[in-house]
Amino acid sequence: MPIPGYVGVSNNPLGNVADMKNTGIEVELGYNKQIGDFNFSINANGSYLKNTVTYVAADTNFVPGGAGFQSMGTILRTQVGHPINSFWGYQNLGIFQNEAEVDAYRNKSGNLVQPNARPGDFKWADLNGDGTISIDDLDKTFLGNPLPKYTFGFTINVGYKGFDLMLFAQGVAGNKIFQGLRRLDILTANYPAKALGRWHGEGTSTDYPRLTDTDPNRNFSNMSDFYLEDGDYLRLKVAQLGYTLPNRLFSKIGISRFRVYVTAENLLTLTNYTGYDPEVGGGIFGIDRGQYPQARSILGGLQISF
Repeated sequence: MPIPGYVGVSNNPLGNVADMKNTGIEVELGYNKQIGDFNFSINANGSYLKNTVTYVAADTNFVPGGAGFQSMGTILRTQVGHPINSFWGYQNLGIFQNEAEVDAYRNKSGNLVQPNARPGDFKWADLNGDGTISIDDLDKTFLGNPLPKYTFGFTINVGYKGFDLMLFAQGVAGNKIFQGLRRLDILTANYPAKALGRWHGEGTSTDYPRLTDTDPNRNFSNMSDFYLEDGDYLRLKVAQLGYTLPNRLFSKIGISRFRVYVTAENLLTLTNYTGYDPEVGGGIFGIDRGQYPQARSILGGLQISF
């Protein structure tokens, strides 16, 4: 549970403050076949998950989360009717390309909705329709779910005479990741390479705003859908190729089986996520703070049986 900073406690205490309901389906299939010296088997599994918060022990009917993340405030919200720890923030409607677009974004009274905006800034959605972009929760909304809707994996085993091959892959789909690799609270620090494609004139970008050392429109300091990316991935976790030598080569010295193999881990990952690793771990689920990615490794070995 979040507590005020003036209390002087660095870590929020844990508590049972909500109920949730998980519904879904799991499927597992397998098939194997032998054709002469050739044999193979395929085993696959998949699941679908729908997570919904059904009760929150708070007068506000929600519990904020991710408080104080790089001076952004709360970026998560657990609320009845939504998945636990859903992303919560501003929705951008694109980038103002010129002064005319900034000037045209007015409320019913004729006043500018974003008086501090300039060409190259995000156009924020006025969700409550009051004609201004509120600094509180009035213009924020649910932006995505950090929990994967789909989880899947498969294992393939193939054998031919003395050769054997094993492939294991797994992945997820239907979740969002907060890409927080750079220091978001320091406007001049640690920009990614895609910042080279920022807005720097009319028509130059529709998704990456202008760079400024003041950021009066809070393009980067607002929690928004700008920081959320699809977390879908398919990863080849393990691939192993082996060969078992004929027994006649070693039977005279008491060796009943001699196998050599090469194993590769995390050999290939298919994803559109721009962070280091879509399989985000550590800290709060779904928030990528730049944890060290899973290493790719290749090793060889011998299996000898007597």
